Amino acid sequence: MIGALRYRIELLAREETPDEAGGAAVVFAPATEIWAAVELLASVSSLAGERTRRLRRIRALVRARPDAAIGARIRHGGVDYDVVSIETDDEKGRRVFLIGEEAA
Repeated sequence: MIGALRYRIELLAREETPDEAGGAAVVFAPATEIWAAVELLASVSSLAGERTRRLRRIRALVRARPDAAIGARIRHGGVDYDVVSIETDDEKGRRVFLIGEEAA
């Protein structure tokens, strides 16, 4: 484990601002930097209108923390990723894999 977490990634906090229509404007603001082991995964296809787009995916191993949750966003190498899955690295839950897809 020593030396495995060698990349700094940013955990972005979701902030909602109510609008006049009863909805909310959502932005993600930098919250904290954490150490991670980052691995590139195979990209996935996303259909937007009549156009297919390839979304980059990553798997980031981090120490477990309460603010790393599905729906959060992480930034690595200047690219924002939506956390779409969280997988435990060990049975004690000390570390987790954050699976991220490039934010559209």
